[in-house]
Amino acid sequence: MSPPAVETPEWLRNLPVAPEYHPTAAEFVDPIAYILKIEAEASRYGICKIVPPLAPPPREATVERLKASFAANAAAAAGVDGAAPAPTFPTRLQQVGFSTKNRRPASRRVWESGERYTLEAFRAKARDIELPRHAVPPKHATQLQLEALFWGACAARPFNVEYGNDMPGSGFAAPKEGGGGNAALAARDVGETEWNMRLAPRARGSLLRAMGRDVAGVTTPMLYVAMLYSWFAWHVEDHELHSLNYLHFGKPKTWYGVPRDAMLAFEDAVRVHGYADDLNAIRIGVTMKDSRIGRI
Repeated sequence: MSPPAVETPEWLRNLPVAPEYHPTAAEFVDPIAYILKIEAEASRYGICKIVPPLAPPPREATVERLKASFAANAAAAAGVDGAAPAPTFPTRLQQVGFSTKNRRPASRRVWESGERYTLEAFRAKARDIELPRHAVPPKHATQLQLEALFWGACAARPFNVEYGNDMPGSGFAAPKEGGGGNAALAARDVGETEWNMRLAPRARGSLLRAMGRDVAGVTTPMLYVAMLYSWFAWHVEDHELHSLNYLHFGKPKTWYGVPRDAMLAFEDAVRVHGYADDLNAIRIGVTMKDSRIGRI
């Protein structure tokens, strides 16, 4: 059977798209200065997209660094010294859709343990996953069609996908000492600039330079590996800081953001329409914690 026709709801068609910025090579040299430059406009959406004027780091080298991060995490989890174990990472099962018996999303267990995968094995699993008919995208689906299918699947019969999340590490190389100025202007790819996720939190002008110790996900990057229809809960970023994310490779990722001045209205809407005004149904770990809307 062919996939069902995709009907895009009006609210999704009318959802404003967040701004997209294309800095010049000179503007890209200083990430903090550039973020401050666009902040007034971007903050009205709560989120934005910045397209680097440089190429991504070489894919083969990126994959090797990802594997090294996975192996180091596996060794740390197993308490192994010396030879690193296989570069595998754990996943969580995520349910998409509502139970027919209980339509409260907060009542579901959405972070059950999945399996361990190498990057290649996970890619194969993601490619060959058997989706229920109501979630199968048509060939050459547009990003808007995929969004519509996701939200439609959220209100239909449940199925599971897998997601590897919050894993210390990066596909970027460890930054070299020095740099900046003319050296940054001569960068060949994003990894050789201060936008390198290993370096950006403590870039020139960042208040995080004053932190004496590293905090995973704040001063050091985390890795995420996902498949179609996997998702991450709404949340306010740690300490209400800005969040910086980089897609190393794969299909486009859709983000939603809520501007700060709409946060309370958003949380009221979720409480009333998502939880039927039943505060007891909102459990720790699946509460709506993000204050971002607008789409990229």
